[in-house]
Amino acid sequence: MMQQEKIIKPKKHIANFVSYAIIIVLGVLILSVLFQSYQISSRIMSQEVKRTSRQTSNLVQSLFDYRLSTLQIHQDSSAQSQSLVSLIENHQLRAIDQYFNRVDQLEITNTPDIRFITTTNGLVWDDGNAQFYGIVGKSLSKIINRVAFNSNWHLVASPSQLKTMYLLMRRSPMVDQETGQVSGFLYAGIVLNNNYALLETMRDGSNSESLIMTAGKHVLASTLSGREAYQATDIIDSKQDQGIYNQYMVSSATLMVEGVSTYLKVYSVQNNHNALSLRNSYYFWMAFALVAMAIVAFVTRWWLQRRIECEISRLMSYTHQVANQGDDKSFPGSVIYEFDHFGRTLEQTFSRLADQEKQFEDLFNYTTSPMLLWSADGSLIKMNPSARDECLNQYENGKTLYTALAEQLQTMVRDTTQGLQTESVLTKLGDKMFRWNLSPITVNDEITSVIAQGHDITTILEAEKQSRLARKEAEESARLRADFLAQMSHELRTPLNGIIGVSQLLQRTVKTKEQIEQVKVLCSSGEHLLAVLSDILDFSRIEQGKFTLKPTEFRLADLAMTIEQIYQPLCREKHLSLNVTSNIPDTMYVRNDQVRINQILFNLLNNSTKFTHEGRIDVDMRVHESPESTYLSVDVRDTGIGINEDDLNVVFEPFMQVGAPNTREYGGSGLGLSIVKNLLDMLDGEIKVTSAMNEGTQFSLFIPLTVISHAHSLPVVAPDEIDFALFEHPIEVLLVEDNHTNAFIARTFCEKYNIHTDWVTNGIQAIEKLKNQHYDLVLMDNQLPHLGGVEATQRIKQELQLPVVVYACTADGMGDTRDAFIAAGAEYVLVKPIKELNLYRALRHFKTKYVQRTPSSTH
Repeated sequence: MMQQEKIIKPKKHIANFVSYAIIIVLGVLILSVLFQSYQISSRIMSQEVKRTSRQTSNLVQSLFDYRLSTLQIHQDSSAQSQSLVSLIENHQLRAIDQYFNRVDQLEITNTPDIRFITTTNGLVWDDGNAQFYGIVGKSLSKIINRVAFNSNWHLVASPSQLKTMYLLMRRSPMVDQETGQVSGFLYAGIVLNNNYALLETMRDGSNSESLIMTAGKHVLASTLSGREAYQATDIIDSKQDQGIYNQYMVSSATLMVEGVSTYLKVYSVQNNHNALSLRNSYYFWMAFALVAMAIVAFVTRWWLQRRIECEISRLMSYTHQVANQGDDKSFPGSVIYEFDHFGRTLEQTFSRLADQEKQFEDLFNYTTSPMLLWSADGSLIKMNPSARDECLNQYENGKTLYTALAEQLQTMVRDTTQGLQTESVLTKLGDKMFRWNLSPITVNDEITSVIAQGHDITTILEAEKQSRLARKEAEESARLRADFLAQMSHELRTPLNGIIGVSQLLQRTVKTKEQIEQVKVLCSSGEHLLAVLSDILDFSRIEQGKFTLKPTEFRLADLAMTIEQIYQPLCREKHLSLNVTSNIPDTMYVRNDQVRINQILFNLLNNSTKFTHEGRIDVDMRVHESPESTYLSVDVRDTGIGINEDDLNVVFEPFMQVGAPNTREYGGSGLGLSIVKNLLDMLDGEIKVTSAMNEGTQFSLFIPLTVISHAHSLPVVAPDEIDFALFEHPIEVLLVEDNHTNAFIARTFCEKYNIHTDWVTNGIQAIEKLKNQHYDLVLMDNQLPHLGGVEATQRIKQELQLPVVVYACTADGMGDTRDAFIAAGAEYVLVKPIKELNLYRALRHFKTKYVQRTPSSTH
C-alpha cells in the first residue's frame, strides 16, 4: 500500500486570530448595539409618545378639575356670605340679583352657567339661565333631586326644549352662622354642550392642537374650526396605538368628577412632525455607522497584525516563565500600557494572595466575636479563640456548649452550601443569646466552606422586651386617661348643671342684700369650676390630637369690640383702667377660627385681670398687610405682679403656675397659657412673653390671616335680652332626663316661658310617650338608662319618622357627642350646665324655625 502522504497545514500567528476575533466581535457588537439602539430608541420614542399622551390626558383632567375647584370655591364663598343668607331669609329677591351681579363683576371668569337657590319651601330664586338652555319644570326638579344627596359635583343629563343637555351641578348649604341652621341651598352648574370657552382653556393649557368633548359617541363641543385635515368623527373612530410615525397623535381622557369616572371623554390631537424627523435622521446615521464600521474593521486588522503580534509573544513568554519558575520572576515590561499592566498584575497576584490569607487569619483569630469555619458537608474545620471560650470552655449537663450549638447550626450550614438563602440563626449558649450569620466561601463558582459569625444580643433582647412593656403601659395609661376624662366630663357637668341652674333661679327670687351676695358667690364658684373643667377638656383633646379648628368668615374689628364689652365692667369692678387700641378697619373680613382666637385673647385677659391689683391693662391690636401675607399682632400689657425670670421658660407648660407660693391665692388649673400656646401652634401663630417682678407682664402674639374682603360693615347686633313672654300659646315639651336635679331645673326654667313639660327618665319611655301623645319639642339627655339619647333620637327621627323637633341636652362636652346627635337627626345641641341665656337662645331658635309649623301654635 502506498503510504498516504501526511499533509501539514500552515500555522497562523496568534496575532491573526486575535485580529480576526476582534474584528468579528466588534462587528457583531456594533451591529447588535445598532440594532438594540434602534429597538430601544423606537421603544423610548413609543413610550415618550405614550407618556406625552398620558401627560396631555392628565393636563386635561387637571385643567378640568381646576375649573371645577374655582367654581366650587366661588360657590362656597357666596353660600357662606351672611349678607346673602340674610337676604334669603328676608326674601329680598332683587337684592339677591344685585348681590350676584356684584360678585360676577368681580370674578367674571368664575361665573357658573346656571345658578339658583332653594329652601324648604322649594325654588326661591334663579338667575334665569336654566330657561335660556331650555331646562324648565320637571327637568329642573329632577336636577335638584339628583344633586340633593351631598355637596359633590354631579354629572346630569337633562332633557330640554332643544336637546339633551349635559350639566355638572353642585349644591352648597347656606348656613346661618348665628343659629347654625341651614337656611337654604345654593346650586351652581356648568353646561357642557357647546362650551367652547372650557375646551379652549383646556386646549391652551395642554398644548394640544384640537380638543373634542363627547358623551358616548355624541359630540358635545370641540375646538375644530373646519380648516383641519380631519373631522371630529375621524378622531373619535381612530385607534390610539397606530404607531408613533403617524401625522397626528390622538389621545383620549375619560374625565373624572370627584374622583369618579364618567361617560365624558376628551380627545386631544397633537402634531407628530418631530417623531417623523427623528426617524429619518436615525436611518441616515445608522447607514453612516455601518459604512464607518466597515472601514474601521479593515484598518484595525492591518494595525493589529503588525503592532500587537510582538507584544503578545513577549507576554506569552513571560507567562511560561512564571509557570515554570514561580512568582519570583519579574515581568520585563511592555511598551503597550495594557500588556504592561497585565504583566505587572500577574507579578503582584501571588503576593496579594499571601497577604490576604494572612489578613484573614488575623481577623479570624483576634476578633472578639465567635467564628466557626465549616466544610461543605457540615463538619467543623476550625474555630477562633473567642468561639473556644464560649463553646469549649463552658459546660451544661456535663457536655460542652459546642455540642448543642453544632446540632442547631449544621442543618443551616448544609442549606447554605446548597445555595439556599438562610436568615440569621438564634441560639442560646448558657445564659447568653447569640445571632449567627452564615456566609458561604465560593471557589470557582462552587461553595467549599461556610463561615458562621456570632453576635451576643442578650442585652439587645432584654432592652426590646422592656421597650415593649413600656409602650404597652403607656398606651394603656393614655386610654384610661381618655376614658376617665370623658366620664368625668359628664359626671362633673351634671352636678354643675344643678349648682348653676339653682343659682340662676335664686337670683330672681332673693331680696336681701346678704342673700344676693351669697347667690353671686354661688354663681361665680360654679362658673369658675366650669371654666376649669373646660380647660381640662380642651387640653385633653389637644393632647389626643382630636382638637380641630373650624374656620369661619367674620369681621375682624369684632375682636376688639368683644374684649371691651366683656372686660371693661370687670376692670371697673377692680378699679383698673382698660385701654383697647386698634388699627383694624371696620370693613375688613377675614377667614379663621374666631372662637379659638377669642379663647386665646380671653385667657390672656383673664390672667391680666387676675394678677393685676392696681394700675392698668393695655390691649393693642394691629393688622399688618403686605403683598406676601397678612397677620394680626396683639400686645396685652398689665401692671400686675409680674413673672420671675426663671419661670418664663416654663410659663407655657401644662399644670405650671408661676410663683408657687401664690398658687393658692389666685387658684386656677395652670392650663390656660398651655392651651394658648397649643392653639397658636395650630393657627400657625407665635407668642412671646416679657415680664419683670412687681412691674407687669406683656404677652405679644402673631396670627396669620386670610383676608376675604373689605366689605361694608354690618350693623352691630345688640346683646340678647331674655323675654319670658316668648310664646303666645302654650308649648308642649317632653323632657327626657334621668337626673332629678337636672329635670327640676329644666322644668323650672321652662315654666317661666309658659311651657308645659312632661318628664320621663329614659329613651324607651320617651318613644312610648311620643307614639301616644303629641309634643312640639323634645329635650333629650345623652347618657340615659336602657336606651341612650343618641340611639333614642335616631329611632325617633329615622326609624319611626315622628314629626317632632329634638333638641339635645348633654353634659358631655366632647365634639364627637354633638356630631353624633346631629347625625341622628337632632336639630340643636345644648351643652350642660344649662344657663338661662343659652336656654333662651335655644327657645328663640325653636320659635323662629319650628313653632309656626307645630299644631300647638294654632291653639
